[in-house]
Amino acid sequence: MASYRTKLRGYLVLLTEVLRIFYNLGVKYFRFVFIFSIILFAHKSNANTYNFEDLQALEGQKAYKEFLDHARDIRPSQRTKIWSEMLSHMATDYMLHLKSKKDFDQQTFRYVQFLSDWPELREDAFFHTKREVYLLDYVKDCYSKQLKTCRAQAKESWDIGRKNLDNGTLLAEVLSIYDPKADISPYISLALKDDVAKFYCRKDFIQGWVLNSIAPKIISVEDSAEVSQIVTGIVNPYCIETMKPLFERGILSSNQELKNISYRILKAFKFISSSDEDLYLTTYLLDGPSVGKTFNLAWSMLRQISQDFERRKSLLSRLAKLDPLPDALFDSGNILKRDTVANFLFQHIPEYISFYAETCVNYRLGKGDFPKGNPTLYCDKFFEMAKKKNWLSQEVTVKYSSIRKP
Repeated sequence: MASYRTKLRGYLVLLTEVLRIFYNLGVKYFRFVFIFSIILFAHKSNANTYNFEDLQALEGQKAYKEFLDHARDIRPSQRTKIWSEMLSHMATDYMLHLKSKKDFDQQTFRYVQFLSDWPELREDAFFHTKREVYLLDYVKDCYSKQLKTCRAQAKESWDIGRKNLDNGTLLAEVLSIYDPKADISPYISLALKDDVAKFYCRKDFIQGWVLNSIAPKIISVEDSAEVSQIVTGIVNPYCIETMKPLFERGILSSNQELKNISYRILKAFKFISSSDEDLYLTTYLLDGPSVGKTFNLAWSMLRQISQDFERRKSLLSRLAKLDPLPDALFDSGNILKRDTVANFLFQHIPEYISFYAETCVNYRLGKGDFPKGNPTLYCDKFFEMAKKKNWLSQEVTVKYSSIRKP
């Protein structure tokens, strides 16, 4: 290859000859300058253009950035299979190089995004796999530096990328840790509507997102078919199947909203057991119910359970393990509803009424183990009502009265 000086000397000789010819033809001076500029520009462009041999040399030197800066100097018609393989190899290794060097500069991010949009690299799985690993570390580093661009750059890295499901959930997890207010739905919605949702929905942060997304939409919906339609519009049914243990715990929660949502989902997808449904519907009445489809189910269930000793025994055993015991009904300001429901409970599961009274008395007397404190929050209001209705034995009533004396 001729040296730069040799080439320049050749161009100057050529220029001198051209100027001489034009001068003899009577061309004015400004035209000399114009032609001279064109020749210098052509020389500069040629001097900065790399050929295939130059790229091969750069590949051998692992000069990633210089290679990528000049990879497209090769004309499209000359970009052979070997050129494509070289580009893929160098671009992929460049991502590894950036990660190992922890090069998380903003300018580097822009360059990686520039490469990602090249037609030759858009479908390159090897390149994008390493790119995604690098950009995950970039976003983490960005948040660790408390920069203001992190959320936007996370979104940009996803928008320009190949929309890989694994990468989307990993990116969403980073955001859930560093930026809890960020909307992670663009990164996980594709995965959660796919059959592979059964795997992704094992992650705690995704379960939290699913619950928060579903809850406001079904909290007032009692029809199971409608609940199912709403939920499957957000996530694949396999996701709900994976989350079944969460909802089974939810119906035992002291959080009334979580309890109701968990029941609706388990019921809609036919995942709820008879024992769990008996427990939920009974506590639904004890917690001060609202009239509706669930209320009617609970009312009907208690009628049946009162005729089934083994089923009632199982229910009472589970009720006794709750702490605190469900009793918000006894504090209801709607006296008519309170008395109607309480009388119904006494008629069909009188054992619970007796157990509640004895637990209250034992707690007041300091008998037994109550690690969470008072398990009968509305004990006094309960006894006030029970006394009028003559529900309790004289022994329990006397014990309670003695405790109440100053």
